Amino acid sequence: MTRVLCVGECMLELTHLDSTTARLGVAGDTYNTAVYLRRVAHLLHAETEVGYLTGLGTDEYSAGIRTRWMAEGVTDRSLPVQDRMPGLYTVRVDENGERRFAYWRSDSAARTLFAGTDWAEHITGDLIHLSGITVQIASPSARRALSARLRKLRREGALVSFDTNYRPAGWDSPRTAADVMDRFAALADIVFASWDDETALHDSPTPDAAAHRLAALGPREVIVKTGADGAHLLTGSQLHHTPAAVPARVLDTTAAGDAFAGAYLAARITGTAPAEALTTAHQVAAVVVAHPGAITPEHVPLLPAG
Repeated sequence: MTRVLCVGECMLELTHLDSTTARLGVAGDTYNTAVYLRRVAHLLHAETEVGYLTGLGTDEYSAGIRTRWMAEGVTDRSLPVQDRMPGLYTVRVDENGERRFAYWRSDSAARTLFAGTDWAEHITGDLIHLSGITVQIASPSARRALSARLRKLRREGALVSFDTNYRPAGWDSPRTAADVMDRFAALADIVFASWDDETALHDSPTPDAAAHRLAALGPREVIVKTGADGAHLLTGSQLHHTPAAVPARVLDTTAAGDAFAGAYLAARITGTAPAEALTTAHQVAAVVVAHPGAITPEHVPLLPAG
């Protein structure tokens, strides 16, 4: 069995259905990846345990999040934080399916936990997945503890996956974001990035240039996403481009990149070659953008039949 642990912040999600009505869900970038990784691994008959590590409170909303994890088959690896509640964000989607967010998370349980360092010692597994948001909400001392923990786990044979997922509002400056994320990309075996992020942080002229820049940091697999154009994969000296799958419709792009990462990792766990795993990732992302919210209903097929 492959033990996967995703690390970050899981929040309450309010998706606007109209001007006065919203639907309550549970989401967050690395949590979304955990859900799609678990679902796709199951579809591919991979024996996995997918856990999630974050801080949660002892309130009814935190209990509801834990219940949702259980329903999704995600193992609860959360750590309790007294007198704190989960973060909250809202999603509004325009006519093109592009979303905009508003957040209430500055005093959340996850941020409180990640201000300290003890939580890093609870990270265990065969594959560890984290993101730019994970390290964004961690304090400088927590980042050092996390770095040390990841180095130790890699020496013991674990793999590390890192999704840059740059959100400018959460950083002191683009320079700080670029420096911190490069440090964690250098600790990873697999790195996911978007060309938009690489352009914003490093002024990368092309997706290929972005892939080569990231690969020079040390990861053995680099995937640079280019939206509807697809993704560029660099493994060793081999650069491969795969066009995106065409969705039935584009209703909501929330979590498309998270689902892409989860599907790619699930395929790689089964031994699927990187280029083929990229095709699986595109197929799943195309399904996700055709449905509202971060997490599709369980009955929605993520992969073509057969």
